[in-house]
Amino acid sequence: MVVPSDMKTKAPLLFLILLISILLSLNRISAQESYENNPFHYEKIYLDSSRAYRNVVTDTIMSIEEYSSLSRLPIEEEVRQAPEREFWDTTRVNAYKNYKASEIFVLFFDETHYVPPVEHNMHITSRFGHRRRGAHKGIDVDLVTGDKIRSVLSGQVRFVGYSRGHGRTVVVRHNNDLETVYAHLSKYNVKINDIVQAGDLLGKGGATGNARGSHLHFEMRYKGICIHPEYLFKFDGSNEITGSEVWVTSSWKNPNHHSSYRKSSIDILSSEEEAIAYKEAEPKYHSVQSGDTLYGIAIAYNLKLSEICHLNRINSSSVLKIGKKLQVR
Repeated sequence: MVVPSDMKTKAPLLFLILLISILLSLNRISAQESYENNPFHYEKIYLDSSRAYRNVVTDTIMSIEEYSSLSRLPIEEEVRQAPEREFWDTTRVNAYKNYKASEIFVLFFDETHYVPPVEHNMHITSRFGHRRRGAHKGIDVDLVTGDKIRSVLSGQVRFVGYSRGHGRTVVVRHNNDLETVYAHLSKYNVKINDIVQAGDLLGKGGATGNARGSHLHFEMRYKGICIHPEYLFKFDGSNEITGSEVWVTSSWKNPNHHSSYRKSSIDILSSEEEAIAYKEAEPKYHSVQSGDTLYGIAIAYNLKLSEICHLNRINSSSVLKIGKKLQVR
């Protein structure tokens, strides 16, 4: 059989094209397997009273042991391969403005320790809680302008910009969707969408925005809800995270349950059952509206006038300001 000369010249080219096609196909299969098995694609869930993981790509459930056996990628690669992140608004401090959070929710931590946001011993000058100027939704840490501010956990920078009250601010979102807020900075050292490791430099401390003297205003938020930082982190020098599974109820996200002038008594809730029982015993508050009277509020909550006065350390002739929070349980 005689093979045409043009076929002889085309045969190597056809073979090369076929080989490249096979290699690309194998690479796509391998990439898909890697994509689906990437630990970054597993969200932490609570299933049948146990912690588990759900793959957001394949919708399969995996136990803690199975998840732990996965080969982890560097955080830069995990973020690059991850599906588009929800509520990734880079224009405002709170990306979850219209989000309705659950009354009770759980936070999971793979880490046992965090990196302090300042390099010196942390001196807290104002805590999470109510104060004369209103609710304080974070903690204030004393510093000198120019002190280095570092990310407490690994994550991705979502916001870098000026906020009217917070001044120059950086917000980092972490892999459990917790966000940490660093405010009153004098200088930025990161930009939006940067990947940061725990301990990476975010900026320099200062007194920008509504700040009375130089300090770091530090907040911890989940889905836009501010959480008492001392409920999640120990600021006693140990740099410990309070648990691998921490349940959050109203007491730990409402500044009115605490005073910014003294340290709160911390009770870590490590199960859903504990959280439900704790919620039932939590204080309840009424926000004073126009036309409200102490007697009317007491009747509405099935209280005696003397009881509501005792709960709030006021007397029956006290003037009620609109917006004031009164404890009714």
